[in-house]
Amino acid sequence: MATLRRICLVGVRGVGKTTLVRSVLPELEGVEHIVGSAVLRELAGAEFDRFDHLAPARKQAYREEAILWMERHQEATQRHVLCDGHTSLLDESTGRVGVVFTESDCRFFRELVLLEAPLVEVLSRRRADPSKSRSLDPEVVRAEMAGESESCVKIADRWGMRLHRLPTEPDAARVRLLEVLAS
Repeated sequence: MATLRRICLVGVRGVGKTTLVRSVLPELEGVEHIVGSAVLRELAGAEFDRFDHLAPARKQAYREEAILWMERHQEATQRHVLCDGHTSLLDESTGRVGVVFTESDCRFFRELVLLEAPLVEVLSRRRADPSKSRSLDPEVVRAEMAGESESCVKIADRWGMRLHRLPTEPDAARVRLLEVLAS
């Protein structure tokens, strides 16, 4: 049997990762979509609501537990994993963008797919979803976008992962993601 793939689709919050994945899933067999934050929410329970304010060691423990969950899940389902997540995030308490992709993430995932979009598009999507608390400050969002791109490239290079960059236009990104998943 071919090796099961472990792919992480990354991009800033509000770039459209989940929407993109949902648009291609009906065309894919053998691929399991996992939302990284949903796994963390399940594992952290009530603590998830204040996840950004937890001690770094506690956040790290939850992230490592999430990878163990995905390993067990993939073993049980025997499906390729396509997880949407982040290599970096804005730390609301410090206002700085920092890498959140753990060593466990780097050992688990074999491919990164980077979804980017123009700043105005990310801001528009964030404004359209007031249920989620995300910065609307263009300078902050620009820093988040740069941090995600830079950390993605560095991680892929350091860990020997395949890095796929999707076009910024939604239809072209969809076509390219399907090509990546079919390869």
